[in-house]
Amino acid sequence: MRKFVLGLAGLSAFFAGLTLEGCKAPCEVGAESCECTGGGVCDPGLTCLSGLCVNAGPNPNEQSSNDETTNSGNTMNPGDGDGDDDPTGDGDGDDTKLDALDGETGGPCVDTGCKKVDMLFAMDGSLSMIEEINALKAGQAFLSIVNTLEDLNCGGIDYRIGVTGDNDNGWVVPNNWADPNPWFDSGTYTPAQMSVHFQAAATKVGNSGGASLGCEHVLTTAVNLIGGDASGFLRDDALLVMVLMSDVDDYGWYDQVNGHSCGDFFEGCNVAGQPVPTLYDTLVALKGGDPAGVSAIVIAGDPTVNAGINACSQPLSCGGAVEAYHADRLYEFADIQAGTNGFAAEICDGPMAVPDAVNTALHDNIDLACQEFQPEG
Repeated sequence: MRKFVLGLAGLSAFFAGLTLEGCKAPCEVGAESCECTGGGVCDPGLTCLSGLCVNAGPNPNEQSSNDETTNSGNTMNPGDGDGDDDPTGDGDGDDTKLDALDGETGGPCVDTGCKKVDMLFAMDGSLSMIEEINALKAGQAFLSIVNTLEDLNCGGIDYRIGVTGDNDNGWVVPNNWADPNPWFDSGTYTPAQMSVHFQAAATKVGNSGGASLGCEHVLTTAVNLIGGDASGFLRDDALLVMVLMSDVDDYGWYDQVNGHSCGDFFEGCNVAGQPVPTLYDTLVALKGGDPAGVSAIVIAGDPTVNAGINACSQPLSCGGAVEAYHADRLYEFADIQAGTNGFAAEICDGPMAVPDAVNTALHDNIDLACQEFQPEG
């Protein structure tokens, strides 16, 4: 959300804040998140992907000489000599992983539950979220998230990653995307390539400017996208993981016409959104009525933290370098799935804490959710 100047700054600063969304600094050709040169060149350390210069971390086209690569391009570890080419096998050539060690208990990792994950990132694209988006999409940071995702539930997870914004943006993909799927599939791309594609898509979300003032709605956008999707992203036997990131709420009550004190100076948003339980029930229905197949990682302002109000009397979870507003609906969505399937983190912890929050949620919550989700068949 736009960063309103607090009371001491007065209404003049408030009006200036309303124009920030349209005042982005011009992009320099070849710089990070900007267009490549005509010859496809970027500043040192950056890679030209679909016309944008991104920091891809490790070169996605390079593989260790000791790796074995499948026909799909995914890198596999050398076999362990038992005939199943699985380094965690039990020596009998049957592809089971019962002898792999569980990182939590030190005991055998029992390979039950889901082996597929459909992961959708819905991100607030407003100007005040640029630093958080940049932290999440950074090459090494997102590659770490992908590696954690791959290691869920004994490892070998078949996963898909999709990206959308906060304004019913539909699928967001890199420029000139040639893949018929509007998301990234682990059967097609290596982890490093996943990181590069995510970075390019997230850059477009950040450059979009987001929804109109006060109408950001990452939760509603994500549910609408999945509910009306015809691309085949959602699979019956995959755990759905929704990552919702915003510094405001989903159609926050304090952004409604009667939810603030600025009157005609700030019209706010006159859309309240569907009740959170209704949105949740929509997702459960799409998973065949099984709530175990739906999970959420929310990164937003904690509504139980009181950090005062802004110039329009809208409640803050934090102010200053990071400014976020009470995300009542987003936290309610996580609370509905309290336990293994719901996780909420405070966006007020700063941009660099965002990728750590996703990793923690995957390791501590989603891993267990995956183990407990038993797809039919």
